Amino acid sequence: MNWRDLFHLVRRNLMRMKLRVAMTAMGVLIGTAAIILVISLGIGLQRANAESLSALGELTEINVYSMTSLAAFGAPTTGAESILDGKTLHELEELPGVVAVTPVLSLQGAASLEWKRLNTFANIRGIDPNALSKLDYKTATGSTRVGQWQAVVGAEVANQFYDPRTGNRPKTAPDLQGQTVLLVVSRVTEDGEILERRVRLRVSGVLEKTGGEKDYSLYLSLRDVNDLNAWVAGRRLNYEREGYPQALIKVNDPADALTVEQEVLQKGFYAYSLQTLIRSTNVIFLVIQAVLGALGGVALLVAGFGIANAMIMSIYERTREIGLMKAVGARNRDVLFIFLAEAGGIGLLGGVGGLLVGLLGSGLINLIATAYIGSTAAQQGGAGVSIPSVAYTPLWLMAFALLFSAAVGIISGIYPALRATRLDPIAALRYE
Repeated sequence: MNWRDLFHLVRRNLMRMKLRVAMTAMGVLIGTAAIILVISLGIGLQRANAESLSALGELTEINVYSMTSLAAFGAPTTGAESILDGKTLHELEELPGVVAVTPVLSLQGAASLEWKRLNTFANIRGIDPNALSKLDYKTATGSTRVGQWQAVVGAEVANQFYDPRTGNRPKTAPDLQGQTVLLVVSRVTEDGEILERRVRLRVSGVLEKTGGEKDYSLYLSLRDVNDLNAWVAGRRLNYEREGYPQALIKVNDPADALTVEQEVLQKGFYAYSLQTLIRSTNVIFLVIQAVLGALGGVALLVAGFGIANAMIMSIYERTREIGLMKAVGARNRDVLFIFLAEAGGIGLLGGVGGLLVGLLGSGLINLIATAYIGSTAAQQGGAGVSIPSVAYTPLWLMAFALLFSAAVGIISGIYPALRATRLDPIAALRYE
């Protein structure tokens, strides 16, 4: 029996018991649809979570902290911690996959920005001007050049300006590109007197909006921030010798981030990247998908018993037919293939139906989620925000669902098919 004859015979046999096939395939449909829905929902939420975390910063950036700098936050120290001095920074730059390494200095005193009659606050950060071009910071206007008392500002800094007399923000945010803003740094003396230092900064560039911390930061050169910190503290530190509190590593590819991070940890520093957070959350989502997918698998297992029962009943109804087939020369292998193909066909029909129902359900979930999230964002003033898909069905999941449902049918049909092959042709022809 060739494959074409087998196909036509199986199709004819399934067509003559339409109701039984439909009822049996319904169990496979429910199980397949459940698997498609829960795994699509898990993948969609995982993708949405990764996108939201990516908005917080670059996936190719690693923040490195000396353990001494974290002591103020309760981190345990032994007194023999590694320091982020110039030599160590050079060693980090030599690691495979590293594009740039820059120390990071935060302004230690209270500071505010003034432009004309408007005020605001910003996160002042000092970085190596030579490394800034390698960090791939994209500017909306201007350049990333930070010379002496030159600044590169984040996209949201201008939007934070307000009128101190009324507390209201201007209707139109100022265009800071090429402007001179006044940085006011404050310190308190031992006598309780508040001193201010005013520095004029020339804005050389405005960064593109990223949705993360960069949007609210103002970048100066390391020398300028060190000068301001020395004024605040009353003494100048030699960071190249005593060590920087923080450094930023830029790697070539997100896949390199975890490897470089492990190298940094082994050197005795604390390292943090978004890749670590994404990996941790991905593990949680994978566990959720496995648990929910197992529930759908139970439904398919139950459907498998239904297929086996239907095929056994079919043997009783077609005993004389099986005997006649064997009498005219059909081999046991032909009978085996017929019943396995019928069982697999029932499973595949249920799988196709389950796939369609699962895709329809995923689309409905996305439609409801988009409408709900969109209306909520509009009420909170976030109209036009990009809404990721809550449920996402990749091609591999579709193929897996179809193959798995067909496999469930074939496996369920093994026992009935073997039972059919064991029938004695003479006894089968006498069967009433």
